[in-house]
Formats: sequence, C-alpha cells, structure tokens
Amino acid sequence: MTTFLAAVRYEFRMQLRKRSVWLVPALILVMILMIGGSLLRDLFEPAPGEADPKQTMILLGLQLQAVLPIGYGCLLADRLIRDDRLRVAPVLDATPSRPGLRLLGKYLGAAAATAVPIILIYAGLTTAYSVYYGQPAALGWAAVCFGVVMLPGLLFVAAFALAVPLVMPAPLFRVLFVGYWLWGNLAPPEVMPTLANTVIQPVGGYAINGVLNHYGADGDLVTAGPVAGATLNFLRPDPTALAGWLSIAILLALAAAALASGQALRTLRTR
Repeated sequence: MTTFLAAVRYEFRMQLRKRSVWLVPALILVMILMIGGSLLRDLFEPAPGEADPKQTMILLGLQLQAVLPIGYGCLLADRLIRDDRLRVAPVLDATPSRPGLRLLGKYLGAAAATAVPIILIYAGLTTAYSVYYGQPAALGWAAVCFGVVMLPGLLFVAAFALAVPLVMPAPLFRVLFVGYWLWGNLAPPEVMPTLANTVIQPVGGYAINGVLNHYGADGDLVTAGPVAGATLNFLRPDPTALAGWLSIAILLALAAAALASGQALRTLRTR
C-alpha cells in the first residue's frame, strides 16, 4: 500500500506540473467558446426565474465531456511508455514493489492530475452560474453529474491512453484516438455505424437518460437508447436506470481490462 500511495503522489505531482496539462484544456475551452458559442448561452441566457440548475449542470457537463476528453486522452498517451523511453522501467521493476500496484498508482495519479483542469473548468462555470442566478443547488448537481456522467468516461479514456501506446507509437494513437472520439461519440447513428448512444459510449449518455432520468426541458435530449434504422442497436437497450448503471460498470470493466492487458504485455517484454 505504501508503494501504491507513493506512486499516486509522484505521478499526480509530476503530471500536474506539465504545462501542456493546463494549456490543452484551456485552448479547447477557448475553441468551444469561439466556435460553438452555445456553452455560455445555455448557462446565462435564461431569465433568472427560469433557471434550472439540474438541467443546466447536466447539459454543461455533457458539452464539456463531448470535447475535453480528446485532449485528456492525448495528454496521457506517453505516460506509461515514458519509463521505457527513459530506461527507468528496469530499475523500477527490480524493486520489491508489486508492478501491478505501481501501475495502478501511476494510472490513478496521472489520470487525476490530468483531470484537474477539467474539474476547475466545470467548477468555475458552475460557480459563476450559481452566483449569477443565486442557485447554490447547481454545485450539488454539478458534483453528481461529474461523478456519474464524466468520471467513468475519463477513467475509461485514461486506461486506454496508457495501455494502447504500448503496442503502437504514441503519435499514431493520438491520431486514431481523435478519430475514434469523433466517430464513436459524436457521429449520428442514423447516418453511419457508430458507438454513439450505446452502453460503451464514454460521453455518459446512459447516465444522463438512465441514471439521472433527464431528457432536457422539452424532453428531446436523447443521449442513449435504440435509434430507428441504425446498426449496433443491440448495444442500445432502453435507457433505464439499470442500463445506466450497467453502462458505467462496462466502462470501468473495460478500463480495468485495458490496464491488466498493459501490465501483462510489459511483463512479457521484460522476460
């Protein structure tokens, strides 16, 4: 346990000091505000008496989760292979610490540090909304939304961002990851085969429609479930609460499998 906590602290502090960890999310946020524009409108356009903190925080979380994890995954892509590149991996493997615990600490520490700017962006916008409308309940809804909608997806992305570059160059992974994210999360299912609206979509659609039972003010915010005429509808059960929690469990299980595969591959290479 001492090894695990030491790895978490070291990875967290080292990753947090990287300028790119702060610059990339900031640039993506600026791009969202300049190109999209709907982010601030959704936050501050309603009249004071019409403000709905639950709806607004869920919609804000969904918009941020749709874009910010792109930079998040790219930033983590070189974290595990860096030890091999710097030739410190054999030294670490020679210590009496368990490699599995060290990898878990590296994963949690680096993932948490890289998520700090995302949390601050979400918290900053939430606080501004809460003060502007006098709605402190927004802070609670933001915490719920982050834990249920955003966090499972970030953990999923972090695991694959650490493990996949073990079998391909990190630059290639980044290119493929961006393509996967746009295709698998933002592409319309009725137009092309995509993982959007499925239980393995890390944007959190099933958590929104299923766990939080939220479909927007007009009932048209459909982020999960079967789509008429779309392929892969077997991965799109009706968005019940059970399906929502199942989606979260699947994402976490896939993250654990990616980490286990990465550790197994590193073990084979050292033999």
